[in-house]
Amino acid sequence: MKILVTGGAGFIGSHLIDKLLQNNNKVVCIDDFSLGKLENLKSAKKNSSFILIKKNLNDIETLSKIFKKYNFNFVYHMAANSDISKGTSQTKTDLENTFLTTFNILNQMKNNNVKNIFFPSSSAVYGDIKNKIIEGTSKKPLSLYGSAKLSSEAYLSAFSYLFDINVWTLRLANIIGPRTTHGIIYDFIEKLKKDKKKLKVLGDGNQEKPYLHVEDLIDCIFFIIKNSKNKFNEFNVSSKDCLKVKNIAEETIKIFGENTVISYGKNKSGWRGDIAKYDYDIKKLKELGWTPKKSSLEALRKTLTQLSNS
Repeated sequence: MKILVTGGAGFIGSHLIDKLLQNNNKVVCIDDFSLGKLENLKSAKKNSSFILIKKNLNDIETLSKIFKKYNFNFVYHMAANSDISKGTSQTKTDLENTFLTTFNILNQMKNNNVKNIFFPSSSAVYGDIKNKIIEGTSKKPLSLYGSAKLSSEAYLSAFSYLFDINVWTLRLANIIGPRTTHGIIYDFIEKLKKDKKKLKVLGDGNQEKPYLHVEDLIDCIFFIIKNSKNKFNEFNVSSKDCLKVKNIAEETIKIFGENTVISYGKNKSGWRGDIAKYDYDIKKLKELGWTPKKSSLEALRKTLTQLSNS
């Protein structure tokens, strides 16, 4: 297949590209490297079936030329602003880099008769939900990132209906693993690189969420595309359980700290717009036949080991 991966130099996108190339696909990656890293594509660049294009997805003229040239069968639209807290201080970020990029991709798919797209959405679309979250739960995002992802979902739904496009979307829990560029583990490690003796945690440490290893996620992406055959396919995906921030801090200092003292904040959440606690019901995925291989703790420990060896 001829496949487009947007944001392919990023954390999840680069792992996805590695797997697509292993499966003998021809892959074109578009990335502006605002968040992605060239080193993430080290393996892909050695493959003759891989093409890298450094462009912003809001460059519509160039995007149109790319679609016309390569005649794609499938799009994995991984590009987005992944720094949720950044959207609070720079309010255009999620509009431009998450929502408008999605609209531009969908418009090019319509214009060039491309019929298949995978889109990674987020738990952030739901907002602050106290009970286990199922796919039909009311969605009231509290961050601009969540709002942009939810708006993108709405456009995916409309384009799917109006222009006969097949959509697969996973609302992701916290994804962790090698090549991560943001998030709690990345932040903790960066802080400990500066000072192994102390670790300051945003929030009181009781924030509790599910954490899924990127290897499990890639497996799940290919599973739902193969096995879920609706026009618009939507699933929550997470690990088997949840993990508290204080447990993540304690595990991280075992490897990256040195007699480290952990200090906690007073707020329940790390920043305004952060959801302190949530848990997914992944019954729908399990009924389809997929379950995560690792618990949140197992995913964390594997990630920490991988990062310490990289």
